[in-house]
Amino acid sequence: MASKWFVRKACTVSFESSANDLWNIMSRFNERYVFITDSEQEGNIVAYIRNTDIMPSLEDPEWMKRQVGQLPFHTNVAFFQEEADMLDLFKVFGEEVVVIQNREGGTEGYLHREDILYYLLTSQSAHTDWIRSLLNSIPMGIVIADVHGRIENFSSEVLRMVRLSPEELRQQRVGEVLDQGVFQKVVENGETILNHIIVNDRIGVLADFGPIRNQHGNVTGAIIVLQDLPFIEKMAMEMEYVKDLNTDLQGILSSIYDEILVLDENGVLMRYSGNLIKDFWEIDKEQLIGLNLMELEHEGTFFAAIVKMVIERKRKVSVTQESRSGKNVLAVGNPIFDEKGKLERIVIALRDITETVQLKEELLHAKKMSEKYKKELELLRDQKQYGKNRQLIYASDKIEKVMKYIQKIANTSSTVLLTGESGVGKEVFARTIYELGPRSSKPFVKVNCGAIPETLLESELFGYEKGAFTGANTNGKPGYFRMAHKGVLFLDEIGEMPLNLQVKLLRVLQEREIIPIGGSEVVEVDVQIIAATNKNLEKMVEEGTFREDLFYRLNVIPVAIPPLRDRPEDIPLIGLHFLQTFNEKYERTSQLSQDALDLLESYSWPGNVRELQNIIERLVVTADEDLIEAHHITPLLKKGKKQYLKQRLNKIMPLKEATRAMEEQLIKMAMDEYKTTSMAAKMLGVSQSTISRKYQEIQEKISRGEQIGFKV
Repeated sequence: MASKWFVRKACTVSFESSANDLWNIMSRFNERYVFITDSEQEGNIVAYIRNTDIMPSLEDPEWMKRQVGQLPFHTNVAFFQEEADMLDLFKVFGEEVVVIQNREGGTEGYLHREDILYYLLTSQSAHTDWIRSLLNSIPMGIVIADVHGRIENFSSEVLRMVRLSPEELRQQRVGEVLDQGVFQKVVENGETILNHIIVNDRIGVLADFGPIRNQHGNVTGAIIVLQDLPFIEKMAMEMEYVKDLNTDLQGILSSIYDEILVLDENGVLMRYSGNLIKDFWEIDKEQLIGLNLMELEHEGTFFAAIVKMVIERKRKVSVTQESRSGKNVLAVGNPIFDEKGKLERIVIALRDITETVQLKEELLHAKKMSEKYKKELELLRDQKQYGKNRQLIYASDKIEKVMKYIQKIANTSSTVLLTGESGVGKEVFARTIYELGPRSSKPFVKVNCGAIPETLLESELFGYEKGAFTGANTNGKPGYFRMAHKGVLFLDEIGEMPLNLQVKLLRVLQEREIIPIGGSEVVEVDVQIIAATNKNLEKMVEEGTFREDLFYRLNVIPVAIPPLRDRPEDIPLIGLHFLQTFNEKYERTSQLSQDALDLLESYSWPGNVRELQNIIERLVVTADEDLIEAHHITPLLKKGKKQYLKQRLNKIMPLKEATRAMEEQLIKMAMDEYKTTSMAAKMLGVSQSTISRKYQEIQEKISRGEQIGFKV
């Protein structure tokens, strides 16, 4: 009986074989199964392994070194004698693989489960008559054909469906009875095609086509399952479906918010949904059925523009209209085309947007207010973020601009050059860049290039090895560059660095490596450089006292810090900050009067923040009273040059006009010198409100380009 089967060769290994041998067999013979023999049982097959069982092991590079016995295997092996009866076949019908044995108990090969099923469906043995009876009792037709379309077997239900006798059916090919094109796809490409409808003068069926493969995976035929589907029943089902679909569509149109109009290709109203826009239609819409809406334009009932635009442009169009009753309506017209691309219908959706228009106006107003509040919140947030260092106190737009720029550059590790007058707080800004940057968790090392003697600066920067020079530390010194590794090195007063060290600093910036004094090995350093100076480095380059190449290496990201006199609005805040600091330090309760703050704000501060800090500390320490007045501060400030009138009378003029000109000039001079209206009013001996009002008038005249004071 085995000769009738597609018996597959059984490849075997032992438990002691390597996993590499197992994989070579599966790869070489394209086998899904390899059987395992036991030497203690005379080499009989006792288990098997699927290729899918060991596929996950390919992710483990060491699995090839293992033995087969260490891999997952299956011991539920079914055996079938070569001379066994057909009825014995059903005992192993449900097994995944079945080993075929000869009379001596030797292995002939094995079968897949699908091999057994195929044999049952194609066998002409009398023992399979009851199988055919079982298949014939199923209310479906089953046809088995070879690759050439010859019908090898079929169930009796097929004869009823195709209306042929058994002899007539065997003489025809599958393509003559069913669909040749689909059959060719199955046998040529191995495709499985389901739910294919076949309707002709003879039959009306729903067919499933599937390929039949041999043990090598090649397609040897096809199995077709047919279900009866009379054409009339199909049409009735389609009609019922259309009826249900129409009911659903009507329900959808009645429930949606928009009002829907359906027009034909000429603009004639055919139907509409049940929802009506209140106070929009001036006549009953039932009277409009069958009328061309473009003809109603002159009556003001409906705007015909959208219908005309859809017909002409043949695409989606949106327009808005305001009715006589004040309703704002949005109309969206969509063209519907047939299979040939011809305009067939026009669907218009109308929506009442009266409230939407009102809400839009309110939303625009709310959006403007929101943007205003957002900017204010962002300002407060940025100030909080910038203010990690408590010494950074400001309220001026100039420093705000600098801080926004610093926030933008802080995320990089580029070299930064801080410039500004002495005492503006360059170190504070350097620490802010450090705190906002990615190196904030690493060291911040400050070096004052002007405070370290020239003979020691090189060893302090680059370090030295043990015994490098007389008097050197016996253990050596790492130097500031290595101390700041992965962090930030702040080189203050970089303009004071001697020329010979500028060359070595340039090499560090270029190569990112140093050589300690007395050492021979190169040490790599990862340091962000922030340099600061109060000198004009460009002028020093022209004079030859600063290297040009080093200047361009340092000036990658320049940041100019404005002096305190250019940002007077910061002076009171900084002064109060220092006052609080020194009150805590010296356990005092000093306060600044408004006049004192006005005086501080009007002063030019040539020494910048450092001078302001020193003045506040001196006042806190030496003041006899808790309240510090302006007269306490005046002796501590540097006296500026007296200012004289730059204009004079050159002709006789009315006294009233001369008085007005003198008043304007005095107010302008007072405001230029003292900055605040309160101080100017005090110096001129008038009220603050008078100065504020008159100074505003002066500013308006200046903005108009008019002359103030005396004409020269």
